[in-house]
Amino acid sequence: MNVTVRRTAARAFSTGTKGTGAVGVDRTRQSRPIDWSALSSKLTSDGARSEFARLRATYGEIQGLANTYAEPPSPIDFAGYKAKIAAPGLVEKFEAAYNGVSYPKAVARELDEVRQEHATMIADAEQSVADSVSRIEALTALVETMESNMVSPDTTLEQLYEVYPDLEAEIEAEIEAHEWGKDI
Repeated sequence: MNVTVRRTAARAFSTGTKGTGAVGVDRTRQSRPIDWSALSSKLTSDGARSEFARLRATYGEIQGLANTYAEPPSPIDFAGYKAKIAAPGLVEKFEAAYNGVSYPKAVARELDEVRQEHATMIADAEQSVADSVSRIEALTALVETMESNMVSPDTTLEQLYEVYPDLEAEIEAEIEAHEWGKDI
């Protein structure tokens, strides 16, 4: 029964309304092939492999259903049935009931919400990238400054005072206050 329900739902969804050509699914979009071996090579645990096998089986089932119901069913030949069936009005009742059936259209209301969230996430990511680029530039400039001002055994006090002008005043203040071991 479950297969029958799936087939009926898939047929109703893929054929739109009574095989008139109104399609509920965009069948023009072709999917890219999936490289299952490349994906499976990245799995490390047995649980992940079993879930991957389930995913692959489900994908195969969906692809099979999509291939089965890719084309709308042929229209019912009510005129042929009227000629074959002798009961008066029976075929007309079935035809009226068939023409009275309307299938619901698939409306993805969540799709707009997902697109909006996706756009927000992309904007946040782009802002993070811009912030990271500016921070990288600032840190690169800081590293270059620190490397150019690197102290070596040959560095003189005058060179240090040029790089750190407030250091001279701080040292002189500590000497006058007799704070010999303050920064040790």
